Amino acid sequence: MSQQFGDQNYIYLYDLPKEELTSQKIASVFENQGGCTLANKPQIRRDFTRPFYSGIVQIKDAQQFSDAAEKMRYFQIGTTWCRALKFDKQLLGSNKEKLHSHNVFVRTIPLDWNHPNLHTKFEKFGPIKSLKVSLNADGSSRGYGFICYQEE
Repeated sequence: MSQQFGDQNYIYLYDLPKEELTSQKIASVFENQGGCTLANKPQIRRDFTRPFYSGIVQIKDAQQFSDAAEKMRYFQIGTTWCRALKFDKQLLGSNKEKLHSHNVFVRTIPLDWNHPNLHTKFEKFGPIKSLKVSLNADGSSRGYGFICYQEE
């Protein structure tokens, strides 16, 4: 990958289901739900020690990238809710001080909530940079989540 990640229109994918996941399936979801054409074949990171896979897609057209980043923020593959985030240096683990001051841990959320439900409930407190409902291996909620706001 390029050294200038942000200039290359990369979207990182999280919580991808392991069952029957292919690059073609991801490309199809982005085309059908996001209305965009991917620049290259999606890359899937298959870590067998984790309950879900992650991945990366690239969209060369700037407008399609912007639209897809918003439309695909939370999307489903089958019954599993997945997340898509534009590359952001501020979300890297090496930025722990800022991440700590912007993150909120939310416990005892309803077990039927997914990423969009949590987002809708908490966006009234400020713009959300990243959000995650912690999931079991079967895609069901663990009853807690994390929210990273743009502002402290």
